[in-house]
Amino acid sequence: MEPLQRGDPERVGPYRLLGRLGAGGMGVVYLGRSRAGRAVAVKVVRRSFAGDARYAERFRREVAAARRVTGTFTAPVLDADPDAVPPWLVIAYLPGLSLREAVLAFGPLPAASVRPLAAGVAEALAAIHRAGVVHRDLKPGNVMLTAGGPRVIDFGVARPEDAVTITRTGAHIGTPGFMAPEQLRGDRAGPAADVFAMGATLAYAATGTEPFGAGAPRSRDLRAMTARADLDAITEPWLREVVGACLRAEPADRPSAVEVLEMVGEDIPSLFAAGWFPAPIADEIERRAADTSAVTEVPVEQLHAATAPPDATRPGGRRAFLLGAGAVAGALAVGGAGLRAWPSGGPRTPGFPGPSPAPEPSERWTRRVADALPKIKAADGVVLASGAIDDGGERSTVGAIDSRTGSILWDRYGGLSGLLHGGVAYLSLGGALGAVRARTGQDLWHYETPSGESPALEMAIVGSVLCYGSDPVAGLDLADRRRGWKSEIVGEVVLLAADGLLIALSTEAMIGMDPRTGRSRWTRPIDDGNDPVGADGLVFSWDRFGTLHAVRTDSGALAWKREHLTGFSMQAGGGRVYAEGRDGEVLALETRTGRPVWSRTVARLQDDPAAQATACCLSGATLYVACANENLYALDVADGRVQWSYRAGATARIAPVSADGLVFVGMEDGRVRALAPPP
Repeated sequence: MEPLQRGDPERVGPYRLLGRLGAGGMGVVYLGRSRAGRAVAVKVVRRSFAGDARYAERFRREVAAARRVTGTFTAPVLDADPDAVPPWLVIAYLPGLSLREAVLAFGPLPAASVRPLAAGVAEALAAIHRAGVVHRDLKPGNVMLTAGGPRVIDFGVARPEDAVTITRTGAHIGTPGFMAPEQLRGDRAGPAADVFAMGATLAYAATGTEPFGAGAPRSRDLRAMTARADLDAITEPWLREVVGACLRAEPADRPSAVEVLEMVGEDIPSLFAAGWFPAPIADEIERRAADTSAVTEVPVEQLHAATAPPDATRPGGRRAFLLGAGAVAGALAVGGAGLRAWPSGGPRTPGFPGPSPAPEPSERWTRRVADALPKIKAADGVVLASGAIDDGGERSTVGAIDSRTGSILWDRYGGLSGLLHGGVAYLSLGGALGAVRARTGQDLWHYETPSGESPALEMAIVGSVLCYGSDPVAGLDLADRRRGWKSEIVGEVVLLAADGLLIALSTEAMIGMDPRTGRSRWTRPIDDGNDPVGADGLVFSWDRFGTLHAVRTDSGALAWKREHLTGFSMQAGGGRVYAEGRDGEVLALETRTGRPVWSRTVARLQDDPAAQATACCLSGATLYVACANENLYALDVADGRVQWSYRAGATARIAPVSADGLVFVGMEDGRVRALAPPP
């Protein structure tokens, strides 16, 4: 629990607020106390939604529907005032931990625990559906494990239509990896969609991994829509049958919640005792229940003092802080808002870095180069930054910065992108290509591309040929600046130079091309490949399902592939390829075989589609990882240990760049920042 912040109310209706449990897109959730001393969760809607008449009406309608749900294994709505400004509702407070918290901390549940869990969740869904309500966002974070059995929370309460935005056309309510195909298509989501989500939730409980993998929301969606669930780790026949039936692509083919109860069977332990939990989870539930009782019995004035920031100079200050902070740690997640921290001494996810090691990097300089996030490259004392500037009419710009001082060396308005090679900056200038001395900005040459061609954003230098464009791709001889060839490739193209070849990734295939003639040497089908890197005679690329392909540059043969990763960013070198395995997890694989070497979880990003990914940069013995939790991590490539971390701010998961002993990060507000790693 966190203390109340400035501007938070001390009372909502008849409920006294004791502290913050969390905040989500719809509102803030507080721990409250009724006049009779009962602990409750008070959810207050953000004022930005409260002023929307259509939203207010929907909130009123769906609160009424949620009040009709009276199932044993749900969290009932106790009170609400949809006409208040802002609106609020009160839900029974459930001391315990979410299923996701339990799995992250203690590992997958044994089969003997999954069966009663399945019965409790199915019974809760049956009650919700009988009341005419569809949950629409069932997931491990919305299943609470309590002393009174599993409880399904956050059902049917109004939330804005764009509460969860997926990286595809349209917006849907739900969480990637747990949404049914009909939800992803934008069709009506009925009770069968909840059953689909229940199947994915049970698979997660039994294996510790989501059946449609992790990472980029688009990849999860495509796996779900094409029924590419990975159930190999489920060994219990009854559970595999239940999960498989729930995850059928067509809603009509799935069982109802009542039918799932029948499939689970009647030979299950009582859900109203903690005996069916593994011992560590039962102990944690008991501890949290005791802490909840303690905090609600403490006078409010003392509780505020206990949760205030500790005074390091006052004897006992840290102890007082820990007692207050640990009182309600991690107890409830409502409406997407939940406490993520364990109390001091509690369990941690293996590999989670915890507090930042000292010392931290020092900031050398910060330079604003654009109005939005810039893309950066660096070499030979120059940082090349490209971005957009709104000076009455938005324009693009490419500029060079002195890496040591941060001073602007030169810029070119109208530039779209560029690359550094041999002390020269090669620029894409809309309908032209240009070469500029990287340090001085001296123009070396200018080439107008023929009609129908455009350098666009893609360029690669292979030998003495500058390859550029996207549908078509062309080659320009750097010796005489004459175009040597043009090749029509369908769809948007990504270019990479690797082992003397031009690697072109289209929406359909990876193509190895002769850079002098443009002729294809080989073709490897890959569905919407992206983010290629080359090393050790191989080219690595994601497909749209998040499968990592390792392709031999000499023949185009597939060396190996690894499924169910994120499909976002990677780096390769020194016999390893570094990619994101799950949300916030960096995975090191052998380049030749794809076998794992180590993994390191740098952040917990679950259930947040807007913040799922890391972007990395390999520099010598260090892998720099920009994470969506706004931190930059420096990992030792030998074993993934965190050497240092830095609060970089919103970098939108753009990979950092390292050169000249410094690390450069692009900021969301258009700035470039230079960091000097600690010695």
